[in-house]
Amino acid sequence: MRTCGAMASLVEDLTKYRRGKEWLSKNIELLKEAYRGKYIAVLGDRVVDQDEDGYSLIRRLWSRGLYPGPIIIKFIE
Repeated sequence: MRTCGAMASLVEDLTKYRRGKEWLSKNIELLKEAYRGKYIAVLGDRVVDQDEDGYSLIRRLWSRGLYPGPIIIKFIE
């Protein structure tokens, strides 16, 4: 049973990641206007945090219990 829970969690993370990639692609021009020169963290279809320093962004996400997997971190040029 434990494996089924882990598999369901993995499938959920991959679904959120895919949704995030699609959302990023569709909204990249708006994101460039709002976040140019910053790192953003995207979960699903929204920006959950941003920072000029990628390391600080990751540390803050970890402190909130948000880990890489479903979260996309991207530098906006």
